[in-house]
Amino acid sequence: MAFESERTRVAHLLRRAGFGSTEAELEQYTALGFMGALDRLLNYDQVDDSATEALVATIDASSMEGARYGWLTRMLNTQHPLQEKMTLFWHTHFATAASKVRRPALMLGQIQLFRDNALGNFESLLQQVTRDPAMLQWLDNNQNRKGRPNENYAREVMELFTMGIGNYTDADVKEAARAFTGYTATRAGEFTFNADQHDDGDKTILGVTRNFDADDVLAMLVRHPATARRLTTRLFAFFVYDNPSDETVDRLAYTYANSGFSIREVVRDILSGPEFLSQQAFHGQVKQPVELVIGALKALNVQNIGPDLPQATRRMGQDLLNPPDVSGWKQGDGWISAATMIERLNFAERLAAAGTPSDPYFVDVAGQLHTHGLQSESAVVDYYLDLLVDGAATAEARQSLIDLLNADGGLNGPDNVRGMLQIAMSLPTHQLA
Repeated sequence: MAFESERTRVAHLLRRAGFGSTEAELEQYTALGFMGALDRLLNYDQVDDSATEALVATIDASSMEGARYGWLTRMLNTQHPLQEKMTLFWHTHFATAASKVRRPALMLGQIQLFRDNALGNFESLLQQVTRDPAMLQWLDNNQNRKGRPNENYAREVMELFTMGIGNYTDADVKEAARAFTGYTATRAGEFTFNADQHDDGDKTILGVTRNFDADDVLAMLVRHPATARRLTTRLFAFFVYDNPSDETVDRLAYTYANSGFSIREVVRDILSGPEFLSQQAFHGQVKQPVELVIGALKALNVQNIGPDLPQATRRMGQDLLNPPDVSGWKQGDGWISAATMIERLNFAERLAAAGTPSDPYFVDVAGQLHTHGLQSESAVVDYYLDLLVDGAATAEARQSLIDLLNADGGLNGPDNVRGMLQIAMSLPTHQLA
């Protein structure tokens, strides 16, 4: 069975509900048991993360690249992994790109909005997104005025953020756009409501006629059954696997509605549900580039990363703060191509090659072998396979790594182990969460 031990179950939880774990973190969470670990992840507001805040505060985020580096640093070090994983989910769900917004402060403001509302109330989150200066610029609501409505935000809030295609008409979009008129931002990047530019006439949306304002429209969309099903399906796919059964979606949609649109309760249902620890879920998702990079760094206990780290995820196809379009990144197999696979292998090579403590991405191979008393090639291979893939390598792959170590002179020097480590990080299983 895939999940034959509590440690394996918790490791899976930390990959899916976070970005993997260090050895120490895995031991700490395993000691809590799966449900205890889940409770700790969900109730992150009870866990001190001031050290991460202080570390991130030392990074110059005045450039977009600095902002990306700061976020990756937070992902690597945070004691609130589920909060940060949900921040990434909302960044994909409400995909907003720096290519148009261009102001790091606005992009970071939106990311902080997602972080603050990571497991909060979906209606409240949607209200705040509607007023977010980065979103107002991204989907042109700054240009949405009485008598000259701009439909971009109204269309995407229905198509991508809530109900999905097939549950509204073009007429609904046109009328909803009128409700969003006057919602704009100042040149300084602050939300403001311009009452003179707001259309306060009656509007007919989804068959209802009244003097809708923005929050009235959002309230209707949040409560629509299609939103419950679409949002919970996306959350399930993010944490578990694609195409959940109708019965699963029914259960999650009920949780969404019955909890008053609580994302925390939906995520609790997903992560504690039978599907999460199923054979289908075990190493069944292609890792996003940030998951691959941060997961490897955590597994190998890398302490020193470089400001070029955003370039690595960009070359793999994930340019943080700059998703390709309003629909976000294509997940799953969409991450894998000949070009991006080469970049994944290049990152494995770079990580394995960092051989001195002053190197960015230094892996202390000699220290790890000494600490754990690893004195045979098979013990070393098993140790690193456990860190990187829960030991879930084929017998052939394991033996090939042992043979590689033997062929290179065994454990006479850490460079021999580094060559093996590079190949281990290149295994197909290591590309999967």
